[in-house]
Amino acid sequence: MVYHNSWDAFEKAAENIYAGAPDCARYTIKYRNCDSALVLKVTDNASCVKLRTEKLEDIKRIAHLHRKLAQSASNRVAAIKTLSPIFPESPKELHTQQSQQQQQQTTGKSKTKTLTKKKRNIH
Repeated sequence: MVYHNSWDAFEKAAENIYAGAPDCARYTIKYRNCDSALVLKVTDNASCVKLRTEKLEDIKRIAHLHRKLAQSASNRVAAIKTLSPIFPESPKELHTQQSQQQQQQTTGKSKTKTLTKKKRNIH
């Protein structure tokens, strides 16, 4: 666990950790009331970096770092979706696909029933 004193060093280290292991990397923000300080922690279970700050200007930097990490995660998800278009995007989409298939099956059965009834009436 490494405490950084400067924001630039912490930001570079956090981005490197996230780029190295995006599946297991995570970050937390904790407010310590006794110190009136924010503690940021980025870890990937192998390495950990921390930054303690009491400056108001660092809150904007934290938001910027959050946007960077979220954007890189969303780009990664988009790249994965292009690699495997077979799988649905979300559980909701999976549910809608299943319900559409069920509706097609039930409408197909009802059409065959009406056709057989019509044939019986003709004969």
